[in-house]
Amino acid sequence: MNKVEFKKSFDLGGYEEIVFTANNDETTIWINNKYSCPSSTISSKITKIAGTLYEERRWGFIFSELIEINSNIDAQVNIDLGGYEIDDDDLDEDGFQDEDFLDFLIEQATNEIKNSEYPTALKKMTAL
Repeated sequence: MNKVEFKKSFDLGGYEEIVFTANNDETTIWINNKYSCPSSTISSKITKIAGTLYEERRWGFIFSELIEINSNIDAQVNIDLGGYEIDDDDLDEDGFQDEDFLDFLIEQATNEIKNSEYPTALKKMTAL
């Protein structure tokens, strides 16, 4: 698969908007992605946060609990997650290998949302 084929696959494959849930499906995050063919980069940003916001309290090195800090959130946001560069390892004859990309989004969202207008812990974040 070349980059032009990838662009078509990206647009049709549902990658333009990915919805994630976290915190036992009580927090929902919408992430919009745009692929730039010349630079081979996917730029991403969180566009919406809905549900319940939590703060994580740690007890020692192993134990933690989530404390509800706000509920019934339904907010449009604009939180930049940076860019993910597509390389040849991400593309093969079967298409886009998205595991690394989804891991990138989860890590970036978890880090960037802490410093946003709607800070929340994101535990067990998964794509729908």
